[in-house]
Amino acid sequence: MRGDAAGLGEWTPWAFVAGVALYLTLPTEPAAAAWTGMALAVAMAAVAAWRSGRMPWLAAAAMGLALLCGAGWTAGVAARVGAPPFPGEREQVFLQGTVERLELRRSGTRVTLGEVRVNDAAFPGRARVTMSARFGAPRPGARIAFDAALSSPPRPVWPGGFDAARRDWFHGVGAVGYAVGPWLENRPPDENDWRARLQSWRWRTARDILETVGKRDPRAAVSAALIVGDRGAIPEAVAENYRASGLAHMLAISGLHMSLLAGLAFFLVRRGLAAVPPVALRFPIKKWAAAVALALTAVYLLLSGASVPTQRAFVMTAIALLAVLLERSPFSFRLLGVAAVTVAAGDPEAVLGPSFQMSFAAVLALIAVYRLPSGRIWPPERKPRLRRLVLYLGGVLLTTCVATCATAPFALYHFGRISLYALPANLLALPVLGFWVMPWGLLSVAAMPFGLEAFPLARMAEGVGWINGVASMVASWPGHQIVAPGMPLAGLALCAVGILWLCLTQGPRRLIGLAGLAAGLAFAAGSVPPDVLIGDAGRTVAVRRGADYGFLGTARRGFLATVWQSSSGGAMRPGEGWRCSARGCVGESSSGWQVARIDALTDGTGFCPAAVVLTPRPLPPEARAACADALVLDAAELRRAGATLLWLDGRGGVLRVVTDGALRGRRPWTRLPEDQ
Repeated sequence: MRGDAAGLGEWTPWAFVAGVALYLTLPTEPAAAAWTGMALAVAMAAVAAWRSGRMPWLAAAAMGLALLCGAGWTAGVAARVGAPPFPGEREQVFLQGTVERLELRRSGTRVTLGEVRVNDAAFPGRARVTMSARFGAPRPGARIAFDAALSSPPRPVWPGGFDAARRDWFHGVGAVGYAVGPWLENRPPDENDWRARLQSWRWRTARDILETVGKRDPRAAVSAALIVGDRGAIPEAVAENYRASGLAHMLAISGLHMSLLAGLAFFLVRRGLAAVPPVALRFPIKKWAAAVALALTAVYLLLSGASVPTQRAFVMTAIALLAVLLERSPFSFRLLGVAAVTVAAGDPEAVLGPSFQMSFAAVLALIAVYRLPSGRIWPPERKPRLRRLVLYLGGVLLTTCVATCATAPFALYHFGRISLYALPANLLALPVLGFWVMPWGLLSVAAMPFGLEAFPLARMAEGVGWINGVASMVASWPGHQIVAPGMPLAGLALCAVGILWLCLTQGPRRLIGLAGLAAGLAFAAGSVPPDVLIGDAGRTVAVRRGADYGFLGTARRGFLATVWQSSSGGAMRPGEGWRCSARGCVGESSSGWQVARIDALTDGTGFCPAAVVLTPRPLPPEARAACADALVLDAAELRRAGATLLWLDGRGGVLRVVTDGALRGRRPWTRLPEDQ
């Protein structure tokens, strides 16, 4: 590698990651013969390029081979771990299973079951159910039985949005639902099952934190999230403040928390050993400190539940600490690429999630920026104490700016918004998290076996209260975020390639990355929000009225309305512009055209003037014939299409239709229950 330029070793890991993403986004399942043929062709091209000495062609072939390896690996994982979805919708069954995981929820507990039996018949996958607080929580590792309402994993509520069914497929979950009655323990936990014992410890710890700090105190839920990684009990208002202020990364145990813990442990051990001259002069105390930090982060990984973001954070932190042990620079593009491949291979589905994309984009940009040594900015011999303070504050400022810019395209794509005041929010909150909250949290965990956790938990809650206050204050500032319709997938891909090129290349060629990034952001700027949103098989509809939408749906559709609002960039106004009767409802746009939803069996003639006619029921042929000039969607069509977006002209003519069914295609995790 010449100078600071990145070579093939830095680029190849991202080709593997791109292959993973390519497989997950294909509209159809590729045949094994196709993968084999392409791999052989690329391998032959690589051999030919090597023999001829054409290094650019050899590099291109190596990148192509890495891409195919990523796609092939993901296909193998999907075939190995996937579980067929439950063949029913909200079907009440008698459910039996072994408790594998417990998660806090504001109204109860979410339980993941293995070794599942449904109506006394074996079920091939896991089941995830929510239990009301009045039923209590079962013990991890116990075998329980109860009545439950089960469904197949839900489809996305926005075309191209978060796909819970795909995530559950890769996690082996085939059924989701809720308990409709109390549970009965048929078999106690195995005392030799260390996983069950670890889950029990995590559950007791979370419950003790809530009881010690106060169940109704939002500081307790945030403290539990920071220690055991369970965010389910955080009030929605508090979580929204964190998202709006740019502090949401603090709620998930990620690279920030791992690096803070590792850095604290490394600093304390190294300083402590340095205070003993015979040890400091004879032994490699820096490596010892790195080894202790690595061990503590591994323990933190287990205690926090080893979620996907936490696994990714541990891999990245562990690689950095191993670099110290091997006397290599931890700020390396190659090590970051190894971390990306490790995480992508361990959980391929996570590659399409915001956590993976935003964390790696931020770290990639930070490595590129921090390659400039601090000594060039402020020589070490000039006022060392003031230098350390200025460099720390400048580091927080620069890190926040770089991370915010690098993650902005991904925030636009996944959430439809960017926080404008993340910089002051992080400047006010990060020092408190690093120097107060995390140390007291570590002390509280160490004190729990002795029943002495009340005092350190109270001190930790004080710091959490400060951060909660910062999030609330910043979220209340006017113009605190940019809200825009979701970026198309093509725009996100251009931005990702642009960021990679910008960080991994040097010299004038770097401008190509800026051009790619600008082109991707142009997709977001040029996107037009849809005029009609249809979800829940036609039972929920929204019609655009200016900048906002008239929303027609029940109060239970709050999650759907939230996703629609963030993805479209317009607020959902319940009932605005809608007129309803016993036969159905008619909604009118700001342009004057109408959308009709038929709720009762009818010939449809009263709704035909509408531009779009839909019904969650089977539509008689005579009704469809009577509305020949309208776009008519009945129950069967809406079920196949899933979430649907419509763009109409000023007279109500349909310009464009985007459906979830068309975007997801026919993949193992997209099968409907009737396909089984």
